Amino acid sequence: MGTRFFRHGELALVVLALLERRPMHGYQLIAELEALFGDAYEPSTGTIYPAVRALAEEGLVSGSDEGRRAVYSLTAVGRRALDKRAEQLAALELRTGTRIRRRAEIDRLLVRAREAAARVDEEKALVVLTRAVEELEALR
Repeated sequence: MGTRFFRHGELALVVLALLERRPMHGYQLIAELEALFGDAYEPSTGTIYPAVRALAEEGLVSGSDEGRRAVYSLTAVGRRALDKRAEQLAALELRTGTRIRRRAEIDRLLVRAREAAARVDEEKALVVLTRAVEELEALR
């Protein structure tokens, strides 16, 4: 049997951090986890949904039905719990080399960039976005 990717309580912590970014349904959470951790971690409905249900039972997230899927949001209690465990999340980020918790301003700018790119010539958008990514990568 291989080693577990997440240590005790870390998956729940990551779910809280993802829901801090925006409300999501289970499959969106799975997609976010796949995007963050790539091949290092393969999330499944069998792990994500029980984790989200446990967080809801603790009052850390709330779910609302939107269509056929429940969309989960971070509650005020969940935000405080996330803030209290900031050091644990930072240690997880350091161990995995993955930034999980982002400032809300970054998410808003990413949405604006996507919307702006959709309104201009595709080739021009590609040039600008490629340059921005290269500049960000140079900051490492």
